Amino acid sequence: MKQIATTGDVDEALSADTAILFKYSMTCPISANARGEMEAFMEKQPDAPLYRLDVHEAPEASTYVAEKTGIAHESPQVILLRNGKTGYTATHFDVRAQDLAAQLG
Repeated sequence: MKQIATTGDVDEALSADTAILFKYSMTCPISANARGEMEAFMEKQPDAPLYRLDVHEAPEASTYVAEKTGIAHESPQVILLRNGKTGYTATHFDVRAQDLAAQLG
């Protein structure tokens, strides 16, 4: 798991064969639920290519994700990328470990 702090970190994720971008806030109760789902996901898939982005700590990187992917900013939000192309997205209470695992294959 890698923490995204800069636009360069976003570019690294976008250039990976597969990347899971998880955007969240540490002050939002809905994000707390999503963080729990992502922790459950990582327990079952510890080698998954997860990139975490705290939207308050790295607002420029968060905006950059939206610009580069064409997906409007939401928080919490999961974006599954394959070869830089968006495959699956989920926001708010739709961020669920089992759904992400199914999409990852």
